[in-house]
Amino acid sequence: MTEANNTIYFESDEEFADFCLAPYAVLIETKSGSPTYTGVYSDEYKKCIEQGKTFIIKNEDSQVFKRKGVEKRVPLRIEGFPSYNRKVLVSLPVKNLEQYFDFEM
Repeated sequence: MTEANNTIYFESDEEFADFCLAPYAVLIETKSGSPTYTGVYSDEYKKCIEQGKTFIIKNEDSQVFKRKGVEKRVPLRIEGFPSYNRKVLVSLPVKNLEQYFDFEM
């Protein structure tokens, strides 16, 4: 990850997902009362969004850019059960992402 002129550059989709997502998912309750889980944005990502920073993934074929979202398998955090060790797939939309163009020849 490098930063220049209010833009943060990432080498890969995986690096950007690591930056955007907290390292855990949380258990929540749906409106109907059923338990489910959700991903959580990292504090650093939320701070950068508030500051209006732009993100660029240095890959012209970035799947994150195409989907406008990140996904990753992370441990599920359940309050009161610190040794619970199940990994779940989380997916969250992302903002301020711009297309990368490689102009090197």
